[in-house]
Amino acid sequence: MQTIRYAVVLLTGFIAGGRAVDAARSWNQWQSWTLRDPSAAEAYRTFFFMSAATALVSLTIAGLVWWLLRPKNLVQHRR
Repeated sequence: MQTIRYAVVLLTGFIAGGRAVDAARSWNQWQSWTLRDPSAAEAYRTFFFMSAATALVSLTIAGLVWWLLRPKNLVQHRR
């Protein structure tokens, strides 16, 4: 079960990281095209929000998988 946990979290982390980079690039393009061509800026705005949302969903999935697939039978030591 731990292997699945690590694999899913690693995969969603890669997806989130890639989408975060895409969101940063789209943000930069959005800002640079705003004054030159508003319709192109609108497309980059959409790309930014979609990439940011995908990164957020991926991180949420990673967190949920990490939490839900945690080991249940850990012995807790009190000192």
